Amino acid sequence: MLRMVVAGAISGTAFGLIKAGGAQALPRPPGALVEKEFLKACARCYQCIDICPVSALHPASVLTGLANVGTPVLDVKQCSMCMECIQICPTGAIQKIAKAEMDIGNAVIDRPTCLQWSGQEACDKCFKACRYKAIELDAKKNPIVIEANCNGCGACERRCPVKPIRSITVVYDKVRRFEPPKERFLVRAEDRTGNEGEREFLDWFEYRVKSLAEHYGLWKEEEE
Repeated sequence: MLRMVVAGAISGTAFGLIKAGGAQALPRPPGALVEKEFLKACARCYQCIDICPVSALHPASVLTGLANVGTPVLDVKQCSMCMECIQICPTGAIQKIAKAEMDIGNAVIDRPTCLQWSGQEACDKCFKACRYKAIELDAKKNPIVIEANCNGCGACERRCPVKPIRSITVVYDKVRRFEPPKERFLVRAEDRTGNEGEREFLDWFEYRVKSLAEHYGLWKEEEE
């Protein structure tokens, strides 16, 4: 009887995991293929997870379904858009896209709690923090998100002074996913990142420091 109970529990769990093992739409790294193709192409090699400088990627657990186990899951709040995962993926599950093509979410403003919109005090910190012209100010200086320009970088959310819950947050919605290349037997995936050969260590180190500084709002590159 005990053996039957244990066997029943194990088989029930196994079948439950298999049933839940479909291609769930989990948050993926920037440049990821559409979910079905991503699951086919991803080798679960952990290279993108290991190289992420802000620990924004972690492997999916068995609780997300057997099909997802070991695949990279993105914490959109942590991603600094450094493009390291894009450049290191060996299978094409993450497309080698240009930074301008990256889109991991959209910023949404909660007007009742926004200092500017609610009239509590003047504030334009989210507007100043945005490097992609995705936030504009209306005639009354109220911030408005331009979805077409927003890529979900989260700079506006990190700079928002409202606490504990920010008045502007990035949501994983309308994220851009990519179709696999038509030529399925390419020796090397198309590289649109704009890299010219391998970077020297000092160049890479400078790039990494700047990426982290921008991510945490400590440094902003001046526009020419």
